[in-house]
Order: sequence, then structure tokens, then C-alpha cells
Amino acid sequence: FEDITEKAGVKGLSDWCSGVTMADVNNDGFLDIYVSTVSQRYNLKGHNELYINNGNNTFTEKSEQFGLNTSCFTTQTAFFDYDHDGDLDCFILNESLQPNGNIVNSKNRNSFDANAGDYLFRNDVSTNGKFTDVSKEAGIYQSSLGYGLGLGIADLNNDGWDDIYVGNDFHENDYYYVNQGNGKFKEEGADHFRHYSRFSMGNDIADYNNDGQLDIITVDMLPPDEKTLKTYGSEERSDIYNYKIASKGYQHQVSRNCLQRNNGNGTSFSEVGLISNISSTDWSWTPLFVDFDNDGWKDLFISNGIVKRPVDLDYVKFVSDLARKTNRDESTKYDELTVSKMPDGSTHPFVFQNQKNQFKDVSSTWGTAEMKGYYNGAGYSDLDNDGNIDVIINALNSPAVVLQNTLPKKNFLGVDIKGEALNTKGVGAKAYIFYEGTSKQYQQVMPSRGFQSSSDYRLHFGIDTCPKVDSLLVVWPSQKFQVIKNIDANKIIAVNEREAGGVFLYSQFFPTPKEFLNNISTQTKSNWKHVENEYEDFNRQFLIPHKESTRGPRIAVGDVNKDGLDDFYVCGAIGTIGALMIQKPSGDFVKSDTTLFNGFRACEDVDARFFDANGDGNLDLWVVAGGNQMPSGPTANADRLFMNDGKGNFKVALNAIPQVFYSKSCIATADVDHDGDTDVFIGVQLDQQRFGTPQSSRLYLNDGKGKFSIASAEQINLTSLGMVTTAEFGDLNKDGWTDLVIAGEFMPVTIYWNRKGNFEKAQPPASSGIWQTVHLLDVNNDGQLDILGGNWGLNSKLASGKNGPVKLYTADFDGNGATESILCYTIDGVEYPFLPKDQLEVSIPVLKKAYLT
Repeated sequence: FEDITEKAGVKGLSDWCSGVTMADVNNDGFLDIYVSTVSQRYNLKGHNELYINNGNNTFTEKSEQFGLNTSCFTTQTAFFDYDHDGDLDCFILNESLQPNGNIVNSKNRNSFDANAGDYLFRNDVSTNGKFTDVSKEAGIYQSSLGYGLGLGIADLNNDGWDDIYVGNDFHENDYYYVNQGNGKFKEEGADHFRHYSRFSMGNDIADYNNDGQLDIITVDMLPPDEKTLKTYGSEERSDIYNYKIASKGYQHQVSRNCLQRNNGNGTSFSEVGLISNISSTDWSWTPLFVDFDNDGWKDLFISNGIVKRPVDLDYVKFVSDLARKTNRDESTKYDELTVSKMPDGSTHPFVFQNQKNQFKDVSSTWGTAEMKGYYNGAGYSDLDNDGNIDVIINALNSPAVVLQNTLPKKNFLGVDIKGEALNTKGVGAKAYIFYEGTSKQYQQVMPSRGFQSSSDYRLHFGIDTCPKVDSLLVVWPSQKFQVIKNIDANKIIAVNEREAGGVFLYSQFFPTPKEFLNNISTQTKSNWKHVENEYEDFNRQFLIPHKESTRGPRIAVGDVNKDGLDDFYVCGAIGTIGALMIQKPSGDFVKSDTTLFNGFRACEDVDARFFDANGDGNLDLWVVAGGNQMPSGPTANADRLFMNDGKGNFKVALNAIPQVFYSKSCIATADVDHDGDTDVFIGVQLDQQRFGTPQSSRLYLNDGKGKFSIASAEQINLTSLGMVTTAEFGDLNKDGWTDLVIAGEFMPVTIYWNRKGNFEKAQPPASSGIWQTVHLLDVNNDGQLDILGGNWGLNSKLASGKNGPVKLYTADFDGNGATESILCYTIDGVEYPFLPKDQLEVSIPVLKKAYLT
């Protein structure tokens, strides 16, 4: 490569440059260069710069002529045809200089900040020679809340119109602008995403799992190694997070990389970063999906590194101590010392091999693990035309890095898109390849990807050992399309828009999936809504792994008034009464016995069951009390048995139940002793003051008249069984006697075999888990009941990157009379606490003296 910067005339005019975008802005067939800049603050001079290609390896700066010489805090820019008029429009992504610690209500995103707000410019060059600012009328937020670092343009909902995804650093939500097809966008993130990366950096949009749907990755700064992670101060206390984020109207956010899998036409996205093993790559900047090994599955490259780590806990402690002893903020005297104490944040780029929906870190074997630096912007291209994609990386305070791809050769297909007059590079065009019967891949032409970078326009498809592609479908932004068949591998094919025709019908290629369940809630006129009370479990038990006060609402279903229509009881949280909803012939549901249930609004209902308790043929109701808020006692922790008069009217019979005032979780019913009535199992989960200590559950025997007694330990030994969350009865061995299956948190699945009314305990080997539910059914149609267990799941920090057991240690570790719980996971045989030292110290202060750093 020859450096022709100066003689090409692109050395630059501005003091601070950020992103770069390659696009044919003036439609002459040559790529122009648009440089994003930061100015208007810190005495920085300049404006965004547009270098028009003269066709002879020289460029002329013409941003003012085209109306794109904005002076603001620009991170990156993208060109695309948002309005389908054939030319390229321009979206400018800006960041904010507002202090991120001053978190204002999210409603302020409707305000205007000329420097921090994003801009959408419509291309009106053909009419007035300039781009026109249409940001406000198009529905683009322009406030100082947005800390825009990532910009992705793609048709995420498969309607033929390109949408915009903006990754915002700090507290602001990421923005998902859905193109309405009429020159306007609607921000719909909350309708489609459950959470975002807390500190969104760069992003990329691609179909990583080859299902024809575009997925999104946003990168954050979660460290992958235990040493850095345990000195990393990023997570806040839950109550502080709720105050700063939830109470101010922001969506939930997590401090890690997020991989948002498109569930179909952009209707919803499932965040699968943890289970995909790509959630923690340190202080990350550029993610890029590209098939490096040509096996037909897009791999993932992530650049990262920061000069200094300002959130290192030891450094934060040092700065706090220094501020306490000096007037550090009023003088530059201590600046050099302050910076010198900040730990280095150099690291290596990560490369993950796509192993069909799972990613494997291959940084060591693919050659990036030994690199060390501060790597930010990056792009990809087949630089040497050998059929393998190479990578170019910007390295802060170091020369740029070129990574040549020397992986073993496999077959590929390159696609050069040739657009018509006003979009010569075919920006926004889509290419689908079909091969080997059922295999397919999908890409969209969009050079602006990652972080402040632009990649090759040529589309690259790895096809492994397949000798040819059956067909290539190209859909243009104009919605014309063309199909090319029987294409030999290992070649670059040019596709010209002038040879396309017709109108591509997305509804035929992307049919709306048939809904097997229809939401008819509004038709039923059921006016009950669950309202969770505000309570912070961690304020009383700081070290517990997760909240236990929000397990509802569960429901019980049955025909309580014998009119042939199912009614239901829905459990209420503390302060919100549970509700008995009676179904009417019209399909509506109305509340019944509200005065009765209102008397128990202090209870946290966690489960309920309709059954005939007293043998009169009417469905009675048992409601289980649980939660983690109220102390053990009769006011809030008593179960209730409501007796039915046969007409759906209920009366409470509290004295019918021997009460247990610890927090319960579940109910299961069966005639366990064959005496003709229904007996009841109640699962006890926890002692509200001593999380993690195994609890004794109860089996209640019915006398046939609705009076219950606790079964003896000789009949069934449930003493210190565990933290039970779920149970179900079923005849597992087909002997005519109903067995009991129980599971819970930090305990094995437990089976009590019913030996003619007495129970024998058994636990399947290697069945310990953080179980949330069990269900018995014949899965394989062999006539035997199988056990389906719902565990905590693998899309979790407890599983991602871990290869050993999760353990919970419970004791009074510091001898202060309070029980603490320390959660640990295992990596390569070594156990690590889940929480970092500063959080453990909140409940176990003795650690401060035992471990000084």
C-alpha cells in the first residue's frame, strides 16, 4: 500500500476526526469520502468533511456545496435511500457531552440540542443541489440524551424499507427507528427489545444464523477474565439502578455485549449473547460479522482496548482517598499522579468462529490472542483477492494493523452490486444465495458497520465444499429483483440493476407466521392487571443471587359456579388483592367476592389451586402465601383455604390448615392415600431471614371434610428438603399410586415414590439445578410419564464461559448473627465468587481488612 493522503487532498481540515464513510455521493461511479468530526467544544475547530472523488486519485472537499458541512459532535455517518427516490440520503450520528451522571427523565429526549442531536438529511441534489435537514419531520430524536456510538442501517422487519438502529452509550436506550415508508420513522425499541447493552459502543447487523432474518450485535465492555472482572466497577446496586434507569423511564440495560436474534420480520428479538458465548470481550468497539473460514456461517470479529481503565476498583479507591486528603479538583497539581495510577487497558481483538448458532473463541488459533493494544475502528475486505476475507484495524497511538487471512481455502462466491444512476453502488440491495438443497445465506449492501468504519461493498459468501450456487436472488432498493441460477464457486459475479425487473413481494417471500395463539384480552373485558409492589430484596439480604419477591402472578382455573364455563383466580402481589374472575356467556370476565379477598392484600400470593376440599362436589380454593418481603408471621404468610357454596361464593376457613409461616412457593394436589379425598403438597422455599438454608416442605392429609393435618416424617420425610420452587403429582411407575416430583433452587430433582401411602425418597444423579418448574407428561409417547424440568437456563452469567458447578455457600461468615450467602461458579476447576470484592464487603466488612486490594 502507498500512502497518498497528501497528494490525494484528503489530509483533512478539522482538529478532531472520528468516523469515515465511503459512498458515491454525486452518482458518478466513484467512491467519495465523508469524514465525521467533533467541534464546537474544547476549542476544537472544523466541520464534517465531504471529499468528492475526481476520478484520478484526487479529491475535492465539497461539504458546504452539498449542505453536509455540519459542525457538531459526530461519531459516524451512513448514506442510504430511506425514501426510495433512488438517491442516497444521509444520517449523521452524534454523541453528547452532557455529564452521564446527571440522568434526567427520558421524556427529555424530545428536546433539541444542535450539537448532540442526530440528523437525517434528504438528498435533494437533483432539485436544489443540496441535502435538506428533515430530522424533525422524519421523527428523529435530537436531544442531548443520546450518546450515539453505533449506527446500523438495514431492513430489520423485511418490509422493503431500511430501518435505523442507534447504539447509545450510558443510560439512554438504543433507538430502533422503523421506516414507515412515507418519509417518516417511528422509534419502536420498547415494542421489540427487552433490554440493551448498558454502554452500547459499535454495532453490526447481519443474518448470523442463516434464517433469512437480520440480527443485531452491540458491544459493551464486560471483561472476560476473572482478574479484570473482579476489579471492574460497573454494576450498581439494584435500588440505585432502578432509581437511575427504571424510574426515569429508560428500558432495562445490561453491562455486556448483546446479541439480538431476530425472531421473524423484526416482531421481537431474543437477546442470546450469553448462551452464544460472545458477551464479554472487554472494552469493545467494533463488531463485524463475516465468514472468515468460508464454511457458510458468519464468524464474529471484535476490536477492543482502552488506554486507561477508569472504573478499576483499586483506582477508584485511590482517587477517592486522594480527593479526601487534597483539593484535587481545584488544581492540576495531582493530574499526572492521578493518570499514572490508572491501570492500562490494552488487550487483543477477539475472533469467534460460528459453529451454527454457537460461537467459539478462536483468538488463539486464528492469530489475534498475542496482539496487545488499543484497537477501535475496523473494516474487512478481500485485500489480496484470494477468496479469504482480511481485516484492517485502527490502533490508537500505533500504526494500523492488517490481518491477512491464511485459513485453509474453501469455496466462496463474491457478488459485485452495480446500481443504476443515483445509487451506483447499490447501497441497500439484498442478496440471497441458495445451495445444497436447503442451505441459504442473506446479506445486505451497507458499508457503514462496526464503529466509525466502512467495509467493502462487495458481498462475500463462503459455501464450504459446495461446487456451485443453485440460485442468487438480488432485491434492489427500487424493489426490482432478479434471479441468477447455476453459478460456479470461487468467482466474483457482477449483478446489474438494469437487468432487474418486476416488483418483489415481501409478503410472499417472508410470509407472516401463523399465530397459534391470538391475544383476545381486550375482547374479554377483563379489567384485572398485575401490579408488582416496590420492594428491594437486596437491601435486606444484599448477597442473595436474585430477587425472590417477584415470583407471581400464577393462576388457578376451574368452573366454580357450575355453569360450564372456566373461571380463574389470579394471585396478587402485596398491596394488590388477588382476584376471582367469573366468566360470562359473552366471554367477558368479572370480579367476584372482592370484599373477601381484599382482606388479604398484605399477602404475597405465589400459587393457587381449585379442588374439592370437603367432598361436596364444589371447587374450593387454596391460595399459597410466599414472597421475601414480610417477616415470618400470620399476618402476611398464612395460606388461605376458601370454601365454595356451590354457586361460586367463597368463605375463608383459615383454621382448616396447620400454618407454616416461612415463604412458600407452590401447591400440588392428589389423593395420595386412596381414601377418596384430595391431599395437598405445599413447597416451602425460604426463610425470609436466612436465604439458602434448606427448608422443610409439607404434605397435608385431608380428613375428607376439608380439615388438614401434616403427614408424619415416617409417611414422607420432607425435613430440610431444600429451597423448593415447584412440584407435581403423577403415577410415574404405573402402579396406581400417585408419586410426587419436587425441584427447587440449589437442589436436585427429587422423586417421592408412593408405596401405598408411604413415600420413598429418590434423587436422580447429576440433577442439581436452580429449578423453576417441573411438568410431567409422556414426551415420547411410550406410555410412561417423563419429567420436564425448567432450569435457570444457559443464557446466564452463571453458565456462559463456565465449565463446572455453581455453588451457594450459606453461613454467618463474620459472626454478626446474620446469615450470608455467597454464590460461586467454576472455571477449569477453580471456584470464583459471583460478586466482586467491593460488593461482598457490604455484608462481610471483615474482607476489607483481610484483603486490601
